[in-house]
Amino acid sequence: MKKLLTLVCVVIMTAALGACSSEPKHTLSYVGSERLEILDQYDCVAIYTEYLNESSETAVPADWVDVKAFQNGVEIPIIVPSGENINGYIQCDSSVQSGTTADVVWLFQLNDESTVSVEFSDGTEMEVPLSEE
Repeated sequence: MKKLLTLVCVVIMTAALGACSSEPKHTLSYVGSERLEILDQYDCVAIYTEYLNESSETAVPADWVDVKAFQNGVEIPIIVPSGENINGYIQCDSSVQSGTTADVVWLFQLNDESTVSVEFSDGTEMEVPLSEE
């Protein structure tokens, strides 16, 4: 009985370890950025990315990866205009089917003219200057 219990525990542990893959199922890579006005009233910076959904289910990029933007060390608000494509990029709250790569935009409302610092959930960081110096 003890051998059977040990065998069952080994099988369960092996299955659990196999289900916990170290490979990310949702990846995001930086493509570019630009300053633009949204809905004729919001001064924004657009962060253009490529999102890959390698999970087994349809997913919303904003639910699985994180992009944050800061000015002067303070996070600035994200804007997600429903149904708006920006230069061919979908919004971060759009569903992406399993096995699909999609161009996704993240829009942040600017507070001033200072440089925008951007952080991705994978640890990638970058600076986006808004003006030519």
